[in-house]
Amino acid sequence: MCPKVTSQHKLEVRGRIIQSAIECFSNDGFDRTRMDEISLSADLSKGTLYNYFENKEDLFNAICEDSLDLLKVQLHHLFTKSRDDLISNAELFYENFQKLQKEGTAKVFFEALAESTRNPKLQKILFNHRLKIYKVVENYLQIQSDMGFIKADRNLAYVASGIVSLFDGITTASLIGIPENYNKKTWAVAIKAILSNLD
Repeated sequence: MCPKVTSQHKLEVRGRIIQSAIECFSNDGFDRTRMDEISLSADLSKGTLYNYFENKEDLFNAICEDSLDLLKVQLHHLFTKSRDDLISNAELFYENFQKLQKEGTAKVFFEALAESTRNPKLQKILFNHRLKIYKVVENYLQIQSDMGFIKADRNLAYVASGIVSLFDGITTASLIGIPENYNKKTWAVAIKAILSNLD
C-alpha cells in the first residue's frame, strides 16, 4: 500500500523542482538545459518531474507565476495611510524585491527573453506574464488613486508600464555589473520623481 502524499509534500517537491530549474536555466541557459538535468539537480526521478511539469516552458511558466505572487505580496506591504509612506516604501521596493526573489531568477528571465526570439511558446508565456505584471501594478496604483494619493485623471496603465520598465532596466544594469548601490539610488530617485508627479 502506497503512503498518502500530502499537499504540503507536493508543494515542497514543486518548490524543489522550480529551484533546480532556476539554477539550471541560470547556469546553462534555457535552451541547453534538459529536463533530466533538472530532475537530477532536484534529486528526483524524471517520472516525478513529469508528474509536475510537462516541459521546460511549463516550468518557466511556474517560475513566472511564483515571481508574480511575490510581486503581489511586496505591493501589498506598500499599502499605507500617507503619501509620504507610499514614496518611502516604494523607494525600498527594489532592494526588498531583489532580496526575496530566488537567486538567479532575474538571469533566468533574461535567458528566457533571448530564447523567446526563437521559441514562440516561451514568447507567449513572457507576453502574458508581462501583461499580468502591468495589471498588478496598475491595480495597486488604482488603490493609491482611490485613497487620494494619485490624481484620478492619470492614465495608470501607462504609469504601471513605465514603472515596470524602469525596474527591468535597473535589473539589467545589475546583471551587467553596475554596482548595486548605484542601482538602488537610481530606483529611489526615479520612483520618487514618478510618484511625486502623480499627485
